[in-house]
Amino acid sequence: MKSEWKTVFLADVIKIISGGTPKTSIKEYWNGDIPWLSIADFNTKYRWVSYADKSITERGLIESSTALLNEGDVIISARGTVGALAQLSVPMAFNQSCYGIREKPEITCIDYIYYCLHKTIAEMKQKAHGGVFSTITRNTFKIIEISLPPLAEQRAIAHILGTLDDKIELNRKQNETLEEMARALFKAWFIDFEPVRAKIEGRWKRGQSLPGLPTHLYDLFPSRLVESELGEIPEGWEVDRVGSHFNLTMGQSPPGDTYNDIGDGLPFFQGRTDFGFRYPKNRIYCTAPTRIANMEDTLVSVRAPVGDINLAWERCCIGRGVAAIRHNFGARSFTYHAMRSLQPEINQYEHTGTVFGSINRKQFQELIFIAPPENLVPAFESIAGIFDDKVRNNLAQSRTLAELRDTLLPKLISGELRVKDAERFVSGKM
Repeated sequence: MKSEWKTVFLADVIKIISGGTPKTSIKEYWNGDIPWLSIADFNTKYRWVSYADKSITERGLIESSTALLNEGDVIISARGTVGALAQLSVPMAFNQSCYGIREKPEITCIDYIYYCLHKTIAEMKQKAHGGVFSTITRNTFKIIEISLPPLAEQRAIAHILGTLDDKIELNRKQNETLEEMARALFKAWFIDFEPVRAKIEGRWKRGQSLPGLPTHLYDLFPSRLVESELGEIPEGWEVDRVGSHFNLTMGQSPPGDTYNDIGDGLPFFQGRTDFGFRYPKNRIYCTAPTRIANMEDTLVSVRAPVGDINLAWERCCIGRGVAAIRHNFGARSFTYHAMRSLQPEINQYEHTGTVFGSINRKQFQELIFIAPPENLVPAFESIAGIFDDKVRNNLAQSRTLAELRDTLLPKLISGELRVKDAERFVSGKM
């Protein structure tokens, strides 16, 4: 019943926990078994965080101001990048730029609190105290109001929204696996020359299949390695330049008065700011694009920072901090993974230039590239393209599910939409 709902201040129904940093000068505090979170570890827009780049010891935990959060607790960034939010899938400590949030089990469900915080992030940012950093303080939680239903309804609401997030998380993990599989295939064929070595060593014989090497590909690979300026490469392959095999478009920034954030024109990427996993997020648009990247072109950041890589989700405008590249045959997967393999060489230009790093058109085109025979590119595409298609499909589904979650969330936690109605709606979309 909606009449059983209460309006409460967030601080009254949660436990707020402060973090801290053990002294970095005491080596016995660091590199232990306890993950230690900073904002960079969970500013991903995913619900769960399970990994931290740094870790501390039991002594570091006890002898510092940090605290250990439990599995399921919520962490929220309080300064700098204000409002990043996640739930812990394992116990972790955390730094002083964040707050830990824990349920009061007699009145609140932490999963429901997580979704309430999602809704109130914008309000919290508005009420954060400014300074060098925008900041959320303990007092901020005292002025944020939420609608609180009975515990059973909190859990039911969180379950509906969590079902959507669980599928998004499953898609994310599957995409990471698919990415690893495609990269491993490219590395085996075009960097380690594993099919050639397998033939030389007698591990791959005509009529046999090996993992990632169907029988029909046998004649596409030579059975000899020959010397080159880069060391041994497969017979018939050549040491060449990127510009001989890929079409490169360097970005150019349109006039500033053609930009907008209301979706008018083409998505516009000035640099790697909006790059994500595989594809960038649309944030800025341009009504008078000067340089275009087509759907599934590989995007490379060419001005500091240099070398980050994404794919164009759709036709888009690229500014001077981005280049678009595509193999002469239009091979999307081969291009993407080839550029990934060249990242160390591209990244070297991060430290060139008088003011900031950059790589220009000539330098990009002159990058060394070991070119396989033309018939190997479509062969790779026929296998890796299946992985990459699945990645795109998973991302498209996750975007749809996220939109659905964000539509349902305010309606559910305000009581506007009843649980049973939402359950029926979600079941028809999954």
